[in-house]
Amino acid sequence: MMRFHNQQEEFVISGVRFGGQPGMRRTVMAGSLCYPRHSIVEDRVRGVCAPGAFERLLGSMNAAAEETSTPAAVMLYAETAEAMASYLRSACDLTAFPLFIDSPAPSVRLAGCRAAEEMGIGDRVVYNSLSAGATEEELSGIKDAGVRAAVLLAFNPRDLQAKGKIYLLEDGGGILPGGLIDMARSAGITMPLLDTAVTAADQNAGSSLRAITVAKAKWGLPCGCALHNAIESYAPLVKLEGDDRKLYRYVDVASVVMPMMAGADLVMYGPIEYSRRTFHAAGFADEMLRQAAADL
Repeated sequence: MMRFHNQQEEFVISGVRFGGQPGMRRTVMAGSLCYPRHSIVEDRVRGVCAPGAFERLLGSMNAAAEETSTPAAVMLYAETAEAMASYLRSACDLTAFPLFIDSPAPSVRLAGCRAAEEMGIGDRVVYNSLSAGATEEELSGIKDAGVRAAVLLAFNPRDLQAKGKIYLLEDGGGILPGGLIDMARSAGITMPLLDTAVTAADQNAGSSLRAITVAKAKWGLPCGCALHNAIESYAPLVKLEGDDRKLYRYVDVASVVMPMMAGADLVMYGPIEYSRRTFHAAGFADEMLRQAAADL
């Protein structure tokens, strides 16, 4: 069990608290909706999904969160501004949890933030994400859009070890003109959430766990990662066939708990369909951490 000596910052976004000491707060579980190849999406350009899909999936997630007392968030993935606005409109009335604006294109992320402001839900969204590819145009757009909460992705292509992630956040790691944290703050971000950038299983993915602990000890900011991203490339699982593929789900749940043991405040667990089994595992882990921290 660990207790960080420095002050741990806590941010409240759409009623959900991010950050704090392990064992003294619940870990936020963020699941993805409309992700690539998600079967519910019928038109990725316009953001059209199968009738009733949002109601069913978000309803199940809401119920799992209530059942396990687990704080949650929804990551809305879109490839066009029209699709992002459509997803935001569909989701905002179906759940009270934070909505992460997730896209590979900065223009779509910024358009999503502007759309959220127009809908009156600007204080519920999180920009996902700022990375080593951030440009002055993107930073200026974030400032103009009034974005306050953002995920900072600590992926350093020059150094996949924990120190490479920390250097990117601290001084740019030789890639950016300054540290990603300072750049985000200069753009008006007051609630940065650090993502320690999980890579493939054979590319030092485990360094993301150590980076969580180091980053919380250094800055006291909310941290997390998506360790489930490493599972699809983990050789023993890749070789499984037929019914043995069911073993994947057990390892997937384990990948949710491991960041929590490293001090994570936020875990991105993958497809929202996995919410119930994930939330039960997270709820149990959080309770054990609470008991372990009781006399610290």
